[in-house]
Amino acid sequence: MACDVLGDKRGPVRCLNELDAALVTEFKEDLGRYRAYGESYRRILLNPAVWCIFWYRLGRWVYSPDRNLLVRCLGKPLHLIGATWIEAFLQMRINVRAEIGPGLLIAHCGGITLHPEVVIGRHCDIAHHVTLGTRGGGSHGAPKLGKNVYVGTNAVLIGPIHVGDGARIAANSLVNRDVPAGATVMGVPAVVVKQRTVKEIAEAPEVAV
Repeated sequence: MACDVLGDKRGPVRCLNELDAALVTEFKEDLGRYRAYGESYRRILLNPAVWCIFWYRLGRWVYSPDRNLLVRCLGKPLHLIGATWIEAFLQMRINVRAEIGPGLLIAHCGGITLHPEVVIGRHCDIAHHVTLGTRGGGSHGAPKLGKNVYVGTNAVLIGPIHVGDGARIAANSLVNRDVPAGATVMGVPAVVVKQRTVKEIAEAPEVAV
């Protein structure tokens, strides 16, 4: 249900509670990934990558069709300004139309581009200088990542490919075809160099950067 700050008799406090439920819950899960690696809240909040994730989450909330006219009119220009600054100075381009599950972990800022058609599952790790996009030339279709996927530094994933749960993409790899669940791939183009079983995938801890 949309939260009408001006017309809702429940008042702005209740509306902010709805914001908390819609936005903060996912961001808390993002923060939880950093905490799982022993990071203090101070170090987490000083990490610009964390604020890039928050800005993406905020943008998803602002651009939602459930938002009322006031939120959209005020929020979209402000979010665009922030997103432009992030792209220019932090080299992070995370389109709000991309679907990213909670628990995203980006260890370092810089050189990350996520196409609007990208889908990323829960608890994925994205290293710096990573591109997830189309094959270019006006083509459509971008990668879809399952849960607990790790994408290493300088990796490029292109086209309407599917990366299965628990897969690992090695640094400097070019991935242009589907990756099975639990597989580790590397190279240009990337090939499977290791394959875990279903049991190993289920029992494996979350991927680490």
